[in-house]
Amino acid sequence: MATKAFSRQQDKSEYYARQWYASLANYHCIMNRESWQFCEEDVIAFLKMKVGQNMPTWQRLGIVNSLIWYRNNVRKTDQPSLERVRAALQERVAHERLNRDEVPIEDVVGKINPREPDVIQQFRRQLRLHGRALNTEKAYVQKLRAFMADRGLQTLADFERIGAADVEAHLTDLAVDGDVAPSTQDQAFYALLFLFEHVLKREFGSINAIRSTKAPRIPTVMSKSEVIEVFAQLQGTYLLIAQLLYGCGMRISECLRLRVKDIDFDQLLIEIHNSKGDKSRFVPLPRQLVEPLRRLVESRRLVHERDVANGEASVWLPHALDRKYPSAHGQFKWQFLFASAKFSRDPKTGRRHRHHLHSDTFPVHLKKAVEQAQVNKHVTSHTFRHSFATHLLQDGTDIRTIQELLGHSDISTTMIYTHVLARPDIHVVSPLDRLQNEAVQLDTSRAGARREPESAVSRARGAAVPESARPVPQSAVEEVVEGSDEELAEQDQTDATGKQSLANRSGRMGGEAAGSLRVGLVRDARGPFARLLSRCRRLLVRRC
Repeated sequence: MATKAFSRQQDKSEYYARQWYASLANYHCIMNRESWQFCEEDVIAFLKMKVGQNMPTWQRLGIVNSLIWYRNNVRKTDQPSLERVRAALQERVAHERLNRDEVPIEDVVGKINPREPDVIQQFRRQLRLHGRALNTEKAYVQKLRAFMADRGLQTLADFERIGAADVEAHLTDLAVDGDVAPSTQDQAFYALLFLFEHVLKREFGSINAIRSTKAPRIPTVMSKSEVIEVFAQLQGTYLLIAQLLYGCGMRISECLRLRVKDIDFDQLLIEIHNSKGDKSRFVPLPRQLVEPLRRLVESRRLVHERDVANGEASVWLPHALDRKYPSAHGQFKWQFLFASAKFSRDPKTGRRHRHHLHSDTFPVHLKKAVEQAQVNKHVTSHTFRHSFATHLLQDGTDIRTIQELLGHSDISTTMIYTHVLARPDIHVVSPLDRLQNEAVQLDTSRAGARREPESAVSRARGAAVPESARPVPQSAVEEVVEGSDEELAEQDQTDATGKQSLANRSGRMGGEAAGSLRVGLVRDARGPFARLLSRCRRLLVRRC
């Protein structure tokens, strides 16, 4: 059922994408639509025509989103780049909502610390007006403070003498002296760009700073057995969070921000809202998590009923939903699924809410679980997301489907998981392993060569022994040993005469021949027992 719902969502997105692409081609009088490569200027001209037709901004934003979907999923390319057009339309939609609602600016931006420098106060106000997330605000303010400390700036008036050359020098120092990652340098660049455009109201100019050139790292991925070992060391809520991260490919922030209404038990789907880039998507709900999630929802209902009884049931709502639905913050369906045990204050508005678990809580338990499971890898909450994508690729899932499940705008972001994929159809044997196999075969051949002479000797022992080589009877040996001294002396004299004759012959030979003969004499030299046996045989033959 979850697959059918996900398929319906895909069909709906594809339908609108193809419809708006056809309208774009008709507007530019394109006959061969399949091979037409439209560009950003074509889309802008089409949108201007829609402005003349009084089309609302949010509908024009939908056109751009559909064309981006068509570019990514049908054309399967990253051109044309329409992200700048989409960002401009999103900003305009935010301003139109503010003008339509006609609410005081303080209600929109919330409370700002008056003790901060005036430039930072203006910076925070513009960030909140443009709907930037709280984490983005914290990161941008941090980069602005670093720039002010580097250039000795304190107030908004000090920025009058600041230009593109100062920004370029600061970014270069980050790359050369700070040795920061490319993402850190990019974040500082966009923070200062936002400052110039929305606070200082000036052109940023051309920036030619030295870029950070650190190579991108491949993601850490756990094997399936390692995932099982880590799960075995977790329990309760933290086990359920880990299973959702791995089973759905969520980010930790997306999992913690899940609300009761986002779980669709009938269709086995989970809705993810306000994700990175303010995007939303569906992910399948694993069947084995249905019952644990039902129990969690029921326990969450008991906590909410207690808050209602105490008159303090409240939850943070994004955008202007708390003004559009004044009673929504007290309704159960809007409550966070993984709620905190205590209330906290919203840093923007100062209102008390039962927020979700802090983002630093789960990593502490995960670190302990990884150590107990003896997994010697750098495992974080995001490692489950990497493992989700890699294991799907191993099981044969299409990479476009994985892109949709992960919520990536660009397919190149998803392609990084193909670099860590261990494909079963490609098996690379290390030269070291091949060398070890060769050594084993060499040892085996040597052992066989040594056994071959031994087997020949064994076969010779089992063959028929000639009569002259048969063992001498003990009585005959004793008779020979106890023989007369004359016979023994005669035999010794015969042996000595033979050796002397051989020595004389070797003296008359050349050097090489004499050497060979001497070698033969040495080889014929035998011990006393061997000479005794030889005498015994000769005497026996003589007597017979």
